[in-house]
Amino acid sequence: MFQYSPSTNSFYPDDLLSVYEDAGTLPNDLVPVDEDVFREFTATPEPGKIRVAGSDGLPAWGDIPPPTHEKLIVIAEQVRQQLLTQADAVMLDWRTELMLGEISDTNRAKLSAWLAYKNDVKAVDVTTDPEHINWPVPPEA
Repeated sequence: MFQYSPSTNSFYPDDLLSVYEDAGTLPNDLVPVDEDVFREFTATPEPGKIRVAGSDGLPAWGDIPPPTHEKLIVIAEQVRQQLLTQADAVMLDWRTELMLGEISDTNRAKLSAWLAYKNDVKAVDVTTDPEHINWPVPPEA
């Protein structure tokens, strides 16, 4: 048998309850559940679902909540860093050529376009509407 805690959304095996109790981590809202319930709600959920505590105090499947505004900002900042890293990788050889004074006019123009692209990426506001960002289109390499 197992115990389920709606407050922690976790299962506790009966034979380990004393260990949790000794550690002071055993919740006081345990509900007994059988092995079938344990197996169902510790298995991989259907896509878009997550285990939640149901209104009856037992485990249930619920929809994964959409990301918060703050999480969307974090994701957008990660995308920004990826775009900047990609741009740096594209420009690396041209920057070396420029430092050595061996850059062609064609590569100088490409480097300039990519530097402008990087500035455009840096200037994107990711805080107002992070879910609907229109990132600048990179120039041709």
